[in-house]
Amino acid sequence: MFREVDINTWERKTTYEFFRDYEDPFFNIAANLDISNLYRFCKENDLAFSIAVLFLSLQTANEIREFRLRIVEEAVVEFDRVEATQTILNDDETFSFCYFPMREDIFQFDRAGKESRTKYKALKTFDVEADRVDLIYYSAIPWISFTSFKHASRQNNRQTVPRMVFGKIFDEGPRKKMPFSVEVHHALVDGVHVGKYFNLFQTKLDSY
Repeated sequence: MFREVDINTWERKTTYEFFRDYEDPFFNIAANLDISNLYRFCKENDLAFSIAVLFLSLQTANEIREFRLRIVEEAVVEFDRVEATQTILNDDETFSFCYFPMREDIFQFDRAGKESRTKYKALKTFDVEADRVDLIYYSAIPWISFTSFKHASRQNNRQTVPRMVFGKIFDEGPRKKMPFSVEVHHALVDGVHVGKYFNLFQTKLDSY
């Protein structure tokens, strides 16, 4: 479900109108997250870390309004909930997409996520929930502890789905860290919102 945002009463009206017609309206921020607590929790509970961290990232997105906003035709809409598609690596070193439906807790999401990976790895397709924009597009680059990231992109300034990337886990003293990249459309999301996202995501990671 979604509702249309009244542009005329929206506090970001001026910012939205300024950025909406940019040829490249996206900005990207990458930073390291401390994943020590969640990593340990997954080991203790036989959870897939990659699915668990996806759950917390998606949960964070759903709690920040700006990450649920999209441009649909000429309207700005706010979805009640967003879900995830993510790249998965195939046995021949190509990749395809996998859909991860949201669940109420980390254990349910782990079970559903493992089923999804098995299903979509067999399908080996890019045509995954392709008609939907109530999504976050995720990728994983587990071979590189990157410090920045640039996505491939069509020249379409109305593609407003946020794109997020998990990187290679590394040790920093006794702590485990992981780079994470967030790319968003500036007509809908500002740096302050991405800052809130990183802070809330880190709080959730620390809570385990």
